[in-house]
Amino acid sequence: MSSFRIALVESGASSTHIFSRTYLPRTGIPTLGAVLKEKGFACDIWFETMAPVPQNLLRTYDIVGIGSTSSTIPQAYRLADAMKGKGPIVVMGGPHVTFMPDEALNHCDYVVMGEGEGTLPALVAALESKGSLEHIKGLAFRSADGSVHRTGKADPVDFPRLPSPDYSLCKEISPRKIPPIITTSRGCPHDCTFCSVTTMFGKKYRFKEIDQVIAELQPVLTRSVCFGDDNFFAHPVRTKALLRAMIERDSVPLRWSGEMAVRAGLDEELLDLMAATHCRIVYVGIESVNPETLKSYGKAHQFEATARCIDNLHRYGIGIHGMFVVDLDDTPETIEKIVDYAIETDIDTIQICSLTPFPGTEAHRKHGARLLHNDWQYFDGMHVVARPTRCTAYELQTGIVDSLKRFYSPLRVFSSYRRNRGWRVKYRAGGHVLINRWALENRGYLSRLKNDYYTEPFPVKEAAFEAV
Repeated sequence: MSSFRIALVESGASSTHIFSRTYLPRTGIPTLGAVLKEKGFACDIWFETMAPVPQNLLRTYDIVGIGSTSSTIPQAYRLADAMKGKGPIVVMGGPHVTFMPDEALNHCDYVVMGEGEGTLPALVAALESKGSLEHIKGLAFRSADGSVHRTGKADPVDFPRLPSPDYSLCKEISPRKIPPIITTSRGCPHDCTFCSVTTMFGKKYRFKEIDQVIAELQPVLTRSVCFGDDNFFAHPVRTKALLRAMIERDSVPLRWSGEMAVRAGLDEELLDLMAATHCRIVYVGIESVNPETLKSYGKAHQFEATARCIDNLHRYGIGIHGMFVVDLDDTPETIEKIVDYAIETDIDTIQICSLTPFPGTEAHRKHGARLLHNDWQYFDGMHVVARPTRCTAYELQTGIVDSLKRFYSPLRVFSSYRRNRGWRVKYRAGGHVLINRWALENRGYLSRLKNDYYTEPFPVKEAAFEAV
């Protein structure tokens, strides 16, 4: 056993956001913890959203690793600043710092870029032995002259050989309260312009063995399980094999949910297996009601297939959470059409996000000139952070808020009961609370959009040039 002690922290955000009602920790930190444990390193983990992080205790560790997304990076930087120079070596990882390592190195000693299961253990071993870092791919750090040095892109990890997430490393999580989230794959061949999954994890799907997934299901069978894959149904043959194994091995949970593309909702055999394994709701990337916008996003499905997908899911007693993204060329009228469509097709719940140019995405490369600011806490999809072409940012933001309030109105909450989908009342009530709480918390941001940022749309000529 190594003498080095490592603390891993998943940073959080206290503000209201899309997942405020159903927070589940990401599986990256407990998977990293399991890898380090296998290699003989003592490791403890914390999830900041679950409990306050004990900073004085963290300073007693040799290494503190901090993971975050763009919207949680301000809190991650605050924690890193509180640690750096106070004892531990500070390492940061996650999608934001992967694409913004120069920024991150103002707050930490090392940045792990991309997947960390290979890079982080190698870094820890090198630091303990005071060895060279040059052979470790996926690192960024400052050289002696202050310049940022990168060691090259890390190779994709052998995902099927990774250990399962180890939640026993977190003192706040008891064996009976293991978070019911299971990630069975990494990677995505699709190249959606607003998503960084492909640049972070690659275009090739990598899957856990079915035996490992079944083993991870066993402790949470009495719970509502979330499959945390970016697209749980990406490989239909494999998904069907897993669902059949769940039935054959008596490993069907109380209920489950997962993310789906529209085309998967056209597969009757798959739908039958989903119903048989207690699928309650799927999160479907509909994105837009405009076929041309779908093409610009790089989406694979035809809009005409969406209504069939919705009807099929409801016919099998499965709910649908429709995920929409408002383009920077859209208007408040476009958002109204989204809600009209959701009401007309009886989508159970929805989210409407503004196109957010996250670092590492095609949208960031294309629309970087439109950014209103780099206040990363607002890069969560719920805040308009870039200038539209056909209305102001304030108008687009209030259009999203007003439309969500219409969809989640008290009348629609109380009239939402459907046979075999009675849970809709609770889910929509949660949506009503969330959007109203968000609007109350963000009065200051709305005021900034109205008065402090650009009060005119982004010039159409510049947008056309930008597209070229």
